Amino acid sequence: MKIARILTTAIAMLLLAGCDQENKVSLTLVQYNVGAFSKYDSSSVEAIAEAVMEMKADAVTLNEVDSCTVRTGGLDQLGAFAESMGGWNHHYAAAMPYQGGAYGVGVASAPALKVVRTDKVALPRLDGREPRAVSVVEYEDFVLASTHLDLTLESQLGQIEVINHYMDSVYRDSAKPVFLGGDFNCEPGSEPLLLMEKTWELLSVTSYTYPSEAPRKCIDFIYVRPNGRTVTVAGTEVPTDLHTVDLAVASDHLPVIVKVEIE
Repeated sequence: MKIARILTTAIAMLLLAGCDQENKVSLTLVQYNVGAFSKYDSSSVEAIAEAVMEMKADAVTLNEVDSCTVRTGGLDQLGAFAESMGGWNHHYAAAMPYQGGAYGVGVASAPALKVVRTDKVALPRLDGREPRAVSVVEYEDFVLASTHLDLTLESQLGQIEVINHYMDSVYRDSAKPVFLGGDFNCEPGSEPLLLMEKTWELLSVTSYTYPSEAPRKCIDFIYVRPNGRTVTVAGTEVPTDLHTVDLAVASDHLPVIVKVEIE
């Protein structure tokens, strides 16, 4: 009987370990300010798609994305990027009207990630140059949002407050971790990022991301609110060199990669 109990316990532990492995979610997230896909090239949509594929991303937060503007030839840039990725899901959040179309941010993700809901959060302009926005996509196991803060301190602080209010209102009681990628236009240790880190955890490495040809500022980040889940960083980097793409030409920002495991 004692041996039988030991065997039963051992089998139960193995089954539980198997369940834990099944519940674990591994993700590679990329944050990328793409500069309207036109900073140094007439259109870097395909190049950035190749870069994201080489980085083996599951989902990407994109900033400075045009939608049907005159300056970028009337192209739905996020849609074109998603098509170049082989038919990814995508959600655009226009921050403001611009040249017959819109200018804003977006989230794109592999088809294997099932989208549950999408949303857009308008951010206040305050003393900044222009209004900003957040693109929010909820999946079965997590939430991913993309933003791009303005340049002034007052606007950055006000925009973070609005982001926090939205996340508190919608996802405070969620069992899903919320990831936020963006160009925050401020560096580690600054007042806006200290405000962020009161309720968010920084996941990404603080290597320089801007400008791409000679980086000297770290202003692009990926944060998380775990919401009771265990989120482990399996790796993070700011790549400066890829086999398929010249990152110094693709955009004026370098991408940020974070590999995470959710339990």
